[in-house]
Amino acid sequence: MSRHRNIRNLDEDDYYDDDYYDDDEYYDEDEYYLEQQREQERKKKEEAERKAKENKLKQQKLQQQKLQQQKLKQQQLDDAKKKKAAGGKGGGGISVASAAPKSGGGGIFLGKPPSGFTVESKKNDAATKNNNAQNMPIPQLPPNILASLRSNSTTGEVIRSHLSLVILGHVDAGKSTLTGRLLLSLNHVSQRLLQKYQKAATSIGKSSFALAWFTDEDDSERERGVTIDIGTKFAKTEKFDFTILDAPGHKDFIPNMISGTASADCGLLVVAATTGEFEAGFARGGDASYSGGQTREHIVLSRGLGVTQFVVAVNKLDAAEPAWCQERFEHIKSMVLDFLKQNGFKEARIRFVPVSAYTGVNISNSDKVEDEDGWKALKKWYKGPTLLEALDGFSPAKRGYEKPLRAIVTDVSSEGKHVNVRGRVVQ
Repeated sequence: MSRHRNIRNLDEDDYYDDDYYDDDEYYDEDEYYLEQQREQERKKKEEAERKAKENKLKQQKLQQQKLQQQKLKQQQLDDAKKKKAAGGKGGGGISVASAAPKSGGGGIFLGKPPSGFTVESKKNDAATKNNNAQNMPIPQLPPNILASLRSNSTTGEVIRSHLSLVILGHVDAGKSTLTGRLLLSLNHVSQRLLQKYQKAATSIGKSSFALAWFTDEDDSERERGVTIDIGTKFAKTEKFDFTILDAPGHKDFIPNMISGTASADCGLLVVAATTGEFEAGFARGGDASYSGGQTREHIVLSRGLGVTQFVVAVNKLDAAEPAWCQERFEHIKSMVLDFLKQNGFKEARIRFVPVSAYTGVNISNSDKVEDEDGWKALKKWYKGPTLLEALDGFSPAKRGYEKPLRAIVTDVSSEGKHVNVRGRVVQ
């Protein structure tokens, strides 16, 4: 027995209603796309009409503005004609230059000027105004502010001159050690801190670099024994306040040396006196494998960057052969002095001082040096100043406080919301 039986005995045709599937009951797809197309065309037409109206309104506003400007110009011309006519009736205008000479111009008249006077053209007036604007006096600082920049208002003492001192020289000439010795001689660092550095330097096998650690504060510099970046310290002598810039001597860090030298007013050139070391630092370049010593390059660069005064410290003279040899000192002095003069330095602004940065000989008269015999050997033939006395022999920088600020910017860096500018104040 089948599951579904045809109880009503219907044919297959009786199951389907032809009227139900009439085509009129379905939505024509072509008609749908046509309506979409008509809707898009209608929107485009409305957008075009809207833009046309906006353009028409803009043009009307522009025309109104032009008409208003023309009316204003016409009113100004009419007013000028009325004033001119009124001035003509009054007989020659009003003269404001009664004290002016009878010839050569210079009077100001609202009407026709009398004979003997000339009226300058509008072009000349404009040129005069421009010249006056360019030649306007620069605003000056009040006298009380200028006085406070030159002397202390409470004590009346004259403010000390400030100089930026860059330490230059060939690699391993003893620049950082000499800088540390200067700070120690001026009591800007303590003996206790030196002992701490000596102990730490000895532990890594660099006991002779302890003084250099006062300026070489980075771990990589201390491990390598080479100055990489500019080390900045402050020192006070009897005459000046110094900003000491310890520049790197290695040729790989010349850009850092340039940035420090560009901020300096004067220089301390350190030259090693030991046999072979001076010759390597002062050697000429020319070979592709060797560009020459950094002593020559530092001298040339410093002169181009504005340094005009030098103290040349002939260092390590205690390690020369023989020690504290006058002939060795004079030989180095003659060679370096000739090269300095060739590069535009004046001999009157150069001083040579024999020193030993490691033992402290001839750094300062008040020092208790480790090498008493070295002091005695040096004083047999050297009667010149100590290093600190030579530094006090610099000419003070002229600071034009009453003039506009002029500074040479050498570096700009940002830290968070702040911007740091590095450079040298010229005036």
